[in-house]
Amino acid sequence: MALLCWAVVLLAGVVCSSAALGTQTSVEQYPSIAQVDNRAGLLWLQYCKASVLTSYHVLSTAQCFSGVNYSDSNRRIRAGTSYRGTGGLVRGVNRVYIHPDFGNLDNDADIAVVRLQEALVFGDSIKQALILGQGIYLPTGLGLTLVSWGTTTEGGNIGNNNLYELNLYTIKDEDCLLAYYYLQDYANKTITENMFCTGLLSSKGRDLDSRDVGAPLFYSGVTMGIVSFGVSYGEDKYPVVAAAISSYSNWIVETATY
Repeated sequence: MALLCWAVVLLAGVVCSSAALGTQTSVEQYPSIAQVDNRAGLLWLQYCKASVLTSYHVLSTAQCFSGVNYSDSNRRIRAGTSYRGTGGLVRGVNRVYIHPDFGNLDNDADIAVVRLQEALVFGDSIKQALILGQGIYLPTGLGLTLVSWGTTTEGGNIGNNNLYELNLYTIKDEDCLLAYYYLQDYANKTITENMFCTGLLSSKGRDLDSRDVGAPLFYSGVTMGIVSFGVSYGEDKYPVVAAAISSYSNWIVETATY
């Protein structure tokens, strides 16, 4: 089993532009990304996203691996492919470790480490994620890259089968809270210090595809956060909220040794 590494990076610079529709990319450019599939009867449907931590572990959100009807046998991981639902290596779930604080305050601590039944084989299309070190917080205006198979058009409801990347940037927590305050279904949502909010430069928001949950946000190749929640069909008005890796780095590294 490969050892998990975390990175300390210098956080500097602000993006000057943002591609609203995203750009097609490949898993070779982002070899730590993986898909989470959900069993629906006889079918497997791509459900969330994950990041490769070790040959036996991936990182995702707690919400993707919990709930009253959750079963390990109804989830699997697909790594090493640029295409939704095909190719790469598929591995079953052996055990899920949910962060102990998840469920205490809305989506706070929306983090899970998943142990696989069989090891992944590292190569050009499957590699370990670098994660941000504990206690390093992101400045407002930092340019990040979201990588996922979600929709790339505003208000869209059909996901892309190809892997895409999208430039976003971090926004003020106050702006994020204000945006959600006026939404009836989200008015009581709490934005904690263990989260950060991202959006497009033009609107400070980003239309959410629910299948983007768990998708990594990168800065200089280092995973800064994973998508936790947002507003579907939000017409790019509402920020996407991510679980901040730096709040949980020590827990992630320790848990990925089990």
